[in-house]
Amino acid sequence: MALVSPDSLLVVNETKKTIQLVNSRTGSTLSEVSPPNGPTRICFMGGERAAVSMSDAQVQLVHVKGGRLTLGTVLDVKADCWGVATSGDNVVVSYSEPPWIEVISTDGRVLHRFKESGAAQTFKRPFFLTTSSDGFIYAADFEAHAIIKLDSSLHVLQTFSDPQLGRPSGLTSVNSDTLLVCNYDNDSIVHVNVNSSKVTTILGREDGIVRPLSQAYCPQPLAYCPQQRKLFVCTSYKTDSIQVYQMD
Repeated sequence: MALVSPDSLLVVNETKKTIQLVNSRTGSTLSEVSPPNGPTRICFMGGERAAVSMSDAQVQLVHVKGGRLTLGTVLDVKADCWGVATSGDNVVVSYSEPPWIEVISTDGRVLHRFKESGAAQTFKRPFFLTTSSDGFIYAADFEAHAIIKLDSSLHVLQTFSDPQLGRPSGLTSVNSDTLLVCNYDNDSIVHVNVNSSKVTTILGREDGIVRPLSQAYCPQPLAYCPQQRKLFVCTSYKTDSIQVYQMD
């Protein structure tokens, strides 16, 4: 999922292999498009554009205008990409085998790359990406059990590691100070203060959080609306619905 406005979400539907614009208040589908390859993850770039990682080493740009979706340019990338986020007017993508991250322009040029060789690597499986309001990029590494903070040139700045993160299976930025992260191992949503590095579990199984990762190749399972102070969650327990939580 990706938040477009207080009233609308972009949703990747893996079963139908479509991208949907959904009214966040009623759950009704406003518009739907079918890209040529299977969509996996999505981010809203602001303005009238979104970027969608595809299953065939591609990123699909999507135009969001007047409550309608239309397919735009397709960017060829180096391999099947997992995470996708925005960095200014550019797109950030992550790969898993081997693990690396790139910033690419919307005409397909690689602007920055973080890629290591050897056994001691920063990333193992950076499956999910998000960007905070102050421009920092955060990667949730499913296998390293960590959240890694980078700047827009992909310099690693900080690593957050805590037992409460488990295998992080999705994340979203609330503001410049706060991340919300899915813990797949512990069926929970975790609050991370990036200034203090304090990690706190805020939602769990008793709140209906069960396997917050929709499928093996799941879309981004979290979105947060600051205007409504609502958190939207997809889980593999309820694959036909989006759970909505009012945050205090």
